[in-house]
Formats: sequence, C-alpha cells, structure tokens
Amino acid sequence: MEKWSFREDNALIELYSVCGFQWITISRMMGTKSAYQCAQRWRNALQPGIDTNPFALLERDAVKELYRIHGARWARISLCLPGRTPKMVKAIWEQMQAEEERIRVQMSIPRLLN
Repeated sequence: MEKWSFREDNALIELYSVCGFQWITISRMMGTKSAYQCAQRWRNALQPGIDTNPFALLERDAVKELYRIHGARWARISLCLPGRTPKMVKAIWEQMQAEEERIRVQMSIPRLLN
C-alpha cells in the first residue's frame, strides 16, 4: 500500500468535511484510494482527537490490564483509552511484548567474567 501524501491527507480532510462517512463517494472523488483506505486513514490518522504522543506509563499499564481482561480485542481496549485507536493499542502491545522478550533473553544469557 502506498503512503499517503500531504496533499492526499488534505484532500481527504476536505472531502470528509463535505461528505462525512460516505467513503465510496470520497474514494471516487479522490481517484487514487479505495473507500476502505480512505476510512482507515481517517480513523487511524486524521480523525480529530487522536493522541499521537507516546503512550504514558499509566496508559501502558492500562493496556496490560485491559489485555488481561479482554485479550486481543484492540477496538474494545481502545475505547478505554481516549485518543488511542485500535491500531495504536495493538502496536504498543506488540512493542511492550518485544521489550519484555528482549529483557528475558538478556537475563538468560550468562555473563562472561573477564
């Protein structure tokens, strides 16, 4: 999938202000993106209220606890984290899992004494 250009983002914002959630109409007017791509770009990147700052420690803890309760139901978890999309929640979960695995591996490697 091609990256969205600044121009395409601006066009999507403008078309959304006129057409709302009519993704098929928006897609036809854009000419370069499918209705699905337009909807996903809006929901995951352009929708007002999305918090693009790094996850705070309290949010990371909340993701762990909510995952324990709900499993990999990213949309459900994101409802408990204002400004965070399901895609963002899944990405931070995967990042935290990779960090924990890296620490486990480092701790299991015997340290050589000089």
